[in-house]
Amino acid sequence: MPEHKPIIRASELGEYDFCARAWWLRRECGWQGRFPERLAQGEVAHQRHGRDLQQSQWLRTVAIGLLLLAALALVFA
Repeated sequence: MPEHKPIIRASELGEYDFCARAWWLRRECGWQGRFPERLAQGEVAHQRHGRDLQQSQWLRTVAIGLLLLAALALVFA
């Protein structure tokens, strides 16, 4: 069975660079900083942004498809 490797986020690299001990305490010991509610708000905002980005990419694909259909309709009209 393949070994499960933990995911390290880019923000964690910055945190580690700033203070390796704080990074370790949070990751290994579950320590929370002074503002865990702000962290939770940031995670929600990033999730919302990701959903918005996926939706905009889907809408762009639909728009390109409709433009191609319109161009074909003009060519064959």
